[in-house]
Amino acid sequence: MPLQSKPKGANHGSVGNRSLSDDLACDIRDHYRELLEDGIEDGAATRLILEKFRAYLEESEGIALLALAVTQSKLGRLDPDIRDRALGVLDGGADLEAWERENPKLLRKRRAVLEKARAQLTGPQPPRRRLRPPKRMSSGLAAGDVLALALPRRVALLRVVRIRSHRLGETPVLEELDFKGTDVPSRDALERLGPSKDPITLVHASSPDTRLFAFVAERIDWQHAGFRKVQAISARAGDEQAPLPSFGISWAVLAERLVRRSE
Repeated sequence: MPLQSKPKGANHGSVGNRSLSDDLACDIRDHYRELLEDGIEDGAATRLILEKFRAYLEESEGIALLALAVTQSKLGRLDPDIRDRALGVLDGGADLEAWERENPKLLRKRRAVLEKARAQLTGPQPPRRRLRPPKRMSSGLAAGDVLALALPRRVALLRVVRIRSHRLGETPVLEELDFKGTDVPSRDALERLGPSKDPITLVHASSPDTRLFAFVAERIDWQHAGFRKVQAISARAGDEQAPLPSFGISWAVLAERLVRRSE
């Protein structure tokens, strides 16, 4: 029974049901860790969390605040003010009233969870843990690269529209080119190819969003999925300002769909 859990069907102030409560506590924990991993100083990371999640951290039941305090403690960074506020929440019963009302059979277990949190906050604190930033994965691609995938009766061509950089690496934005041939055309011919009139889509066919993200899953990148880089062409007007796609697909699944569509 995690610290942030709510009794089934119980409300969590303005936050909502158990799922939302769990999601919120995870968001706070993960965002705090990410700030530290990115080199933000301890005090500044705490202030940023307080600003971003202020409404939730000030709720009377205080589960979000307890999640932050316990996370800080486990990382050896328990802020005295956060600790005191969290202990005040525990002294006030936290969410035990809701558990007693909604699921009294689990009240004893919930009380044990909160007592464990109190012990974490009041006992000897662990040493400060150093959090390393996640290893960024390079896509090995650049805007303008053209990728080819051999299909049973033709070659599929994809243009890298742009590269979206983020803290975990790079995610290319792809556009399928309108090509039905069996041999990769020349660079000049590639420059003239427009977007496919029948692109791979992951949303409703009527959606105007015909571009997609491609990402690595199970360590299968574009090369392992069977794509090869065949050319680099010029950027096109509006590429950098174009809206980012609303969906993505792994390289392996993208290759599977292109092959299946050609059969």
